[in-house]
Amino acid sequence: MRFDAGVVAFVHIGKAAGTTFIHILRDNYFLRYLDVRPFWDESERLFGARDFVVSRRVLPGLSCIAGHSVKPYSDLENVVSNVRYITILRDPVKRYVSQYQYWVERMDKRLSFEEFLAIEGVVDFQTKKFSREGDLDEAKDVLSGKMFLVGLVEEFDQFLVMLRGKLSPQKFNPYYLTKNLARNRVKTTDLFERYHDAIRENNKLDLELYRFVKEDLYARYVDGYGDSFNDDVAEFKSQNALMGKTRLSQYLDYALRKIYLQPVTGAIRMLHGMPAKGSY
Repeated sequence: MRFDAGVVAFVHIGKAAGTTFIHILRDNYFLRYLDVRPFWDESERLFGARDFVVSRRVLPGLSCIAGHSVKPYSDLENVVSNVRYITILRDPVKRYVSQYQYWVERMDKRLSFEEFLAIEGVVDFQTKKFSREGDLDEAKDVLSGKMFLVGLVEEFDQFLVMLRGKLSPQKFNPYYLTKNLARNRVKTTDLFERYHDAIRENNKLDLELYRFVKEDLYARYVDGYGDSFNDDVAEFKSQNALMGKTRLSQYLDYALRKIYLQPVTGAIRMLHGMPAKGSY
């Protein structure tokens, strides 16, 4: 089975504006959007071709997916003819501390920052999203050669303006409200100062990858956009500041997810020995 219609696939990096961006995608794709997860344990935390086939049956017309298990080195292209991968990177030092903050404040994990520093799974986390073995050169090649668009949290509005342009003539509404803010119980300034060297050591590949995107890839995007880029960004910022209340479609989307999509996809996962909940 092969699907000829294109699919936008958001590679969600934790604590890098992903929740805010996903709300934008839900708004734009509505009944064609799905938060995806693997359906089989042997998927090894990677959303692939057969997962997409099942997802398409759950939600006919599916044309936009997002999730932590969406990665550009999967076999998704075996069933989808045009996969447009999108992602957003964040300053690695800030993202790393923010992840610790999230674990403590939102997930109620009881661990010190010293214990967090020893967790291998969060070391160079962004580089590993784009390379199976965490290889920096491979990650750079994937970002520059396979991605439809790569954004930066620190240039979030610019990323949205670029995306709107690249998706044209498809209509894309990039206006947003910021979601999933930290509760700020963890004093991050103290962590930055006390553990500066250790944080940078744990993110040395990510720091280089981020520099590559900011200084090389991003500049190419701006050049390719055209002379109106800065004016378009300024106009978007001013219009976004006037964004109104939540629309009816967002309530309908919420109901669809809670009443149908999450229970059905959770049940399918359980049939294959997977937990109903979880990002992977």
